[in-house]
Order: sequence, then structure tokens, then C-alpha cells
Amino acid sequence: MASRNKRVKEGRLSERRRLRSGCLADALRLQLEACREEEGLAAIVVSDELGFCVAHAGGDGNHEELAARLPMLADPQLESIDDEEGVLQPGASLAVTTFSAAGARLHACAVKEADATAETDASDAEVLARVASGFTRLLAQ
Repeated sequence: MASRNKRVKEGRLSERRRLRSGCLADALRLQLEACREEEGLAAIVVSDELGFCVAHAGGDGNHEELAARLPMLADPQLESIDDEEGVLQPGASLAVTTFSAAGARLHACAVKEADATAETDASDAEVLARVASGFTRLLAQ
């Protein structure tokens, strides 16, 4: 069997993923980073039901605070959460979803910077669905 480098040189690289990891935490982070880069997002954060950060990519170091707020942001009964602490950059927008993976209820959030081009809610839903799908697949292994 040809080595990966040899297959790359021969132009026969069929693997769609550039980076892989045998460590679950690293694999989750790499999956989020790939989604974040492809969609041009500032950050993606995934938390558990209690608001603990499960994984994140990008951002400016406020991922723990954002993760802590995700269960409240995902609650449809709450209209908004004040950002008094400055967790988000001014004008940044959020898209939040809740999903189940490996028997756990998780919340995912995509953060767009204020100066990012306006995308539709459909693209927000697509990237969050991709995050949920990736987590479900990785956690099932």
C-alpha cells in the first residue's frame, strides 16, 4: 500500500480530511476547526447541558463563558441574554442549536463577526447540522 505522502504526490489522495487524531478531544476540535474555517466563522463552541465547554474552535478566549451561557441561549423561552461581560465582540451574531450525541444533550453555537458578510439562517443551520453530525459520528466510535 502506498504511503500517504506518495499518494499525495501521485495525485491520488481520496481522503477528504486533511488532519486526523486518535485522541477524541483533538478529533472533536479538528472537526470544529474545519467547519469554522470553511464557513468563515469567528468561533464554534459546544457545551453540555450544564454549560461546560466540550470543545471549541476559534474565538478570543471567551469560549468557557460562552459555553456556560449556551444552555440558556438554547432555551426557546428566553428571548435573549444580556452580554454585560463582553463575551461577544460588538455586533457579532450567534446561531445556536441543541442536539443529542452518545446519550448526552449538547448545545452548539456558531459565532459570526460583525464585519462578516451577511449569510442566511439556512447556512447557520447547515454548519450547526454539520457540527452535530460530526460530534454524533465521533462520539459513537
